[in-house]
Amino acid sequence: MKLAEALKSDVGQLKSRQIYGLIFRLCVPAIMMQMATFAMQYIDAAMVGSLGASASAAVGVVFSSIFIAMGLGFATTMGFSVQIAHAIGANDIPQAKKVFREGLIIGCGIAVLLSVIGICLSPHLPALLGAEPEIWQEASSYAFVYACFFPIMHLRLFSASVLQCSGDTKTPGILNSLLCLLDVVFNYFMIFPTHDVNLGAFLLHVPGANLGVTGAALGTAFSEIIIAILMFLKAFKQPNLHFDFVFTKFSKNILKSAVKISYPIAIEAVALHGTYIFTTSLVAPLGTVALAANIFGITVERFCCFLGIGMSMAATTLVGQALGACRKDLAHRFAWNSIKFGILLETVVVIALYFFAPSIFACLTPDLAVQALAVKILRIQLLSEPLFEASIITGGILRGAKDTFTPSIVTLICKCGVLIPLALLLVKSYGLIGVWIAFCLDGSTRGALLLLRLRNEKSWMKCGESRG
Repeated sequence: MKLAEALKSDVGQLKSRQIYGLIFRLCVPAIMMQMATFAMQYIDAAMVGSLGASASAAVGVVFSSIFIAMGLGFATTMGFSVQIAHAIGANDIPQAKKVFREGLIIGCGIAVLLSVIGICLSPHLPALLGAEPEIWQEASSYAFVYACFFPIMHLRLFSASVLQCSGDTKTPGILNSLLCLLDVVFNYFMIFPTHDVNLGAFLLHVPGANLGVTGAALGTAFSEIIIAILMFLKAFKQPNLHFDFVFTKFSKNILKSAVKISYPIAIEAVALHGTYIFTTSLVAPLGTVALAANIFGITVERFCCFLGIGMSMAATTLVGQALGACRKDLAHRFAWNSIKFGILLETVVVIALYFFAPSIFACLTPDLAVQALAVKILRIQLLSEPLFEASIITGGILRGAKDTFTPSIVTLICKCGVLIPLALLLVKSYGLIGVWIAFCLDGSTRGALLLLRLRNEKSWMKCGESRG
């Protein structure tokens, strides 16, 4: 059954397997997209990790700042893509096209501004974050390259988001898998020097730029350019999204709704990734081993998140289109079945990661001290993953209902009331392990609070809002 058919059906006639089937059809491509993204980060980390702990630390010290820019871009993207989901659910195709056009223009403008800010900050960022002087140059270069191509990255993310909210999660999944493959290829040539590869009877001469950490950023940049163009063209050709390049006045209602949806997500992104910067500044003085273990731990922990993020994308589309069609009955079933399905899958992943953690980190770095510390911190964080998974999916559900305020407030409360004070207290006695205990308690608290919010359906399950 397709989503459009479900929106026209009597909810009493829909069986649970049909509901789960819709969730499965939308979430699997989204999960595949997240897996591809994770694989790209994992491969990047492994390639850079082969250069030594200092190279990994150079990437790790600035990556939290990159995540803040990505979070702000995500906020802008959701401000428009959620409106597209509601418009398509209400079968208002002209409105969907109008929102796509305005979101593209405004989002790319904001991305250019963030790019300029990042370029200006990149030379000073490692020192501001308390990194050791020997990694300043590589860390600054990595941040500079990312800042330069951020508008291209935003175009890919925006195009993928509007495709997902229009019901097409397959295309972003395929193209992001291709992004991963291209990233591996470009990184291979950009990171390492020219060398010979022995292929039995043949000796292959492989050229290389030998740019190290900077090469990793450039390899990602080249991959992003290709996929961003393909993703935008696919979105632009969608019948529900295609618009004419004719200047028209921006709609006040669209902009007002975009700001209402986006600003809480932006606050949440700053709080979420700002605390990563804060904890990185706590970890940096602990030394290169701790800093490298921290970034590897974050990289692998994000593997746990790919299910939740994929499920949340599906939930945003399902709940958004259901409420756009004023089908609160379907929105209820989509929401709670997504939570149940997501927690079940996450539990399986957590068990697997607990046992395979040593092998995973052995592939990322040859440094035994880094491997041992990374295994310890990851296993601590795994304790909170089922509840943390619930918080991610619930955030997607609430975004689909245009309630972005609640997740941002919960994030602020947990970061300021749980993570920061506990990290400050525990790092003194337990070092990096203490910081990750704080992460674990923060994730569990967020999940519990957001599930309580989801139970109060009358406060967030609304439909029939005006458009413009």
